[in-house]
Amino acid sequence: MPKIVDPEQRRRHIVAAVFRVIARDGAAHASLRSIAAEAELAIGSVRHYCGSQQEIREMAIEELTRGFEARFRAHLGDLESVRAGELSRRVLLTRILEEFLPLDRTRADEAAVWLEFWVAARTDEEFAPYVTDLRRGMRTIIERTLTRAAHAGALRHGLDEDLEADRLAALLDGLTLRCLEPESLSTDRARAALGRHLDELLRPETP
Repeated sequence: MPKIVDPEQRRRHIVAAVFRVIARDGAAHASLRSIAAEAELAIGSVRHYCGSQQEIREMAIEELTRGFEARFRAHLGDLESVRAGELSRRVLLTRILEEFLPLDRTRADEAAVWLEFWVAARTDEEFAPYVTDLRRGMRTIIERTLTRAAHAGALRHGLDEDLEADRLAALLDGLTLRCLEPESLSTDRARAALGRHLDELLRPETP
């Protein structure tokens, strides 16, 4: 009796292989052959479930976006804990912003994939729309996070929220790049740098 394959599960398996290939070898090496080898599937099977190489790229970007969104949505439930006094606003801000940093294997692979797509977009216009959408999404999350903190009275007075969103996005980009080279910046130092930046943004009495 032939084995029944869940198409969605198989596509996710292939996309996970795409992430590993790109994170390890770079976007230029994410060919159908290398992806199939990483997924331990025939090239025909990869084409059947995911289509062309361009379609696989799109799936990888969509999965990258889904991963980000799922983690940020998970923090929305923490807002009730903040309102109830069970969780400090500073801790919640830290948790949200740390999602952008490659502090574990999953986020490190995502960051490496994001960086590879960003580099590829400079010379391949097919990548540009995806990179633009990802960057816009990141900026929006940072801006909304700061806006909520401001409305709660947690930010220092007189800050330009729009400028601070750009400054924070630049800091997170820089920390991410350096964290991808473990000998350049450890995860503990990255956390400390983000914490010091929050000291400049938050009112001293913010718990």
